[in-house]
Amino acid sequence: MSQTVVVARHRDEVLEGVRAMAPMLVVYAPFGLLVGAAVAASDNPVAAWLSTWTIYGGAAHLAVLDVLHNGTGVLGAAVVGLLINARMVAYAASLAPHWRTASARSRVAAAGMLTDATWGLTVNHPSDSAAGRRRFYFGAGFTLWLGWPAFVTVGVLLGRWVQHVPVATLLPAMTLGALVVPQLRTRPGLAAGTAATGVAAVTSGLDGGLALVLAAAAGGSAAGLVHWRAS
Repeated sequence: MSQTVVVARHRDEVLEGVRAMAPMLVVYAPFGLLVGAAVAASDNPVAAWLSTWTIYGGAAHLAVLDVLHNGTGVLGAAVVGLLINARMVAYAASLAPHWRTASARSRVAAAGMLTDATWGLTVNHPSDSAAGRRRFYFGAGFTLWLGWPAFVTVGVLLGRWVQHVPVATLLPAMTLGALVVPQLRTRPGLAAGTAATGVAAVTSGLDGGLALVLAAAAGGSAAGLVHWRAS
């Protein structure tokens, strides 16, 4: 196989990731606007906006801003953010076999781009090689890594208008629902959805933030266990 053909194939694998993530950007857009509105209303909008890249998760970002707004403190906000994003550990474990031969730099970059969407698209993507799956991952991950902060930034600029949209409080649930439903066709996704739903029902009387943390932890753990048993 000539060098030109190899390069073209590698480029196509990256572009497959870009094309797969592009429709997801439409799903993420309203949620990003809502996060941006919360950033604009925070005590330190600049720091809150910069954390778009460091927290890199809409639910965790909103929860952290809410904890800080209620005066719980930085440590409490950090704990809440880490707990909500704890499901990424299960996601990383399920993708780990495809990254064993990758460089340390690639693994660090991949970790920074890991989200529900990049994991869901990659774990269900058919590929002949681990390297091909990694290129697909980076195409999808980099697309979202650029698009998500753009939506949050627009939300910051239109914050006052977004907060007055009648369905604004439903946007996180609508976004997460659109992302989760397709994953229910997979065994790990179904296990995660079932576990999270059960925990949500049991903890319905608890504080919303705590209930979200417990449901996320249960869902991530269930998905990781199912994937581990199948591998």
